[in-house]
Amino acid sequence: MKRWFLVILFFFLAAILSSCGRSIPIEDLAISLILGVDLDEEDNLIISESSPVFNSEAKKKIETYELKAKTIRDSRRHFDALTPGAVTAGKIQVLLIGKRVLEHEDWFNVLDTIYRNPTFSVNSRIIVVDGPVSDVIHYEPEDKPQLPLFLKEVIDKNIDRSRTVLATPQSLHRQMYEKGMTPLISELKKGQDVEIVGVSLMDQYGKYVDTLGMQETSLLIILKDKQTEELTISIPLPALGDEGGIFNKNELSIDLSRIKSKVKTTYNQDKFHFNYKIHMTASVVEQLFTSGNVKENELEKMIEQELKSRFEGLIKKIQKNKIDPIGLGIYARAYQYEQYKKVEGHWGEALADSNIDVSVDVTIKSTGAIR
Repeated sequence: MKRWFLVILFFFLAAILSSCGRSIPIEDLAISLILGVDLDEEDNLIISESSPVFNSEAKKKIETYELKAKTIRDSRRHFDALTPGAVTAGKIQVLLIGKRVLEHEDWFNVLDTIYRNPTFSVNSRIIVVDGPVSDVIHYEPEDKPQLPLFLKEVIDKNIDRSRTVLATPQSLHRQMYEKGMTPLISELKKGQDVEIVGVSLMDQYGKYVDTLGMQETSLLIILKDKQTEELTISIPLPALGDEGGIFNKNELSIDLSRIKSKVKTTYNQDKFHFNYKIHMTASVVEQLFTSGNVKENELEKMIEQELKSRFEGLIKKIQKNKIDPIGLGIYARAYQYEQYKKVEGHWGEALADSNIDVSVDVTIKSTGAIR
């Protein structure tokens, strides 16, 4: 008897609770899937949004609006006046931020409302746009999925292939307030098509300082020890020389896998010292020089030397900009806490003065079917 009473009570409460909310037909909603934040040439804040159209009689399946507003939340009332549906931001897939916005130190405060809104997706993809956000948000590829899905798929594919990084509202918030590293966000550019170009690097205040290309980004991901799958890198081997002509005779492409990055952190002579040891296996997938001219152990040494040079070039760029997208400050805090606390407020400068050594060990596991 008691069991039946509980069952009846459950259904009674379920019926009451389900009737409390007012259901809204999907065609009466404006479900924003893309939110854009940009500045015009006069530094006016430009907010844009893109929503799918569910009306079967509509010719366009996507409606896009952009307008001047004081804040993101302020733009909401303007969008409500422009669209026949009730605007909702709970399903935003992509947040586009113009690079002009990142050129100002205090830009991050503009995103305040998305952190206060409990319905805003913490897994939305944040992307920096090199150029006007309007060029991207109005892009309508005929042979590709709808833009929100297309952008998300492009970002996720390149994240899987270790060519760019994942930035979400949740991860960006952590990076902005983490003193042991500086933020980085995927960057794209609109040319004839929309394409990922690498990552935007920012200083401790979130201000844009530089862009890393796709291959440099892959090297950065290795230093961060965040690679998930094997990655392909194309490099020249200067030791082989270049025979000239229209073809590069010293080019080599390799798939890198089983990458292990270990860093040892010490402090002496008033400096931090970071000693990287990176081991990886390589499979040769393309080479434009004759295999018989180079023995396998010699080829391994050439690859090690070239990768070491590229890692060192990337580290010099990071130190020159006084930033820390790698997160070496987190290692310093963990292993040299007392010394780190002394420079925590200006960690970028401390890292610029640090010694960072890299050693690379490469083992070739395959040279392909052709010998």
